[in-house]
Amino acid sequence: MSSEQATKIVFKGDENTDFFVIAQPGMVAKWKKDKTIPLIDVVQSFDVFTTPSGSITGEAIRPSNSTLENVFSTTNKDDIVKKIVSEGEEKGHAQL
Repeated sequence: MSSEQATKIVFKGDENTDFFVIAQPGMVAKWKKDKTIPLIDVVQSFDVFTTPSGSITGEAIRPSNSTLENVFSTTNKDDIVKKIVSEGEEKGHAQL
């Protein structure tokens, strides 16, 4: 088992709200170069998070389906996670 910490991949939504997923260390860059890598090997889960303040710091919560629909135009977690990993930025390590 690697001693590396999981990574937060952050997507800036509307109105300065950040959404994030937790990814395996080093896997996002590999996936961006080789999309044949299954997304399940990149992220730790298909859970999408935000915080009550809308930033990436604070207690992680799952956004409502209406929030996801408003920001991503879908509630399909596969599509949302793919967009976050594709367009988001690595922003440090996740506290697990």
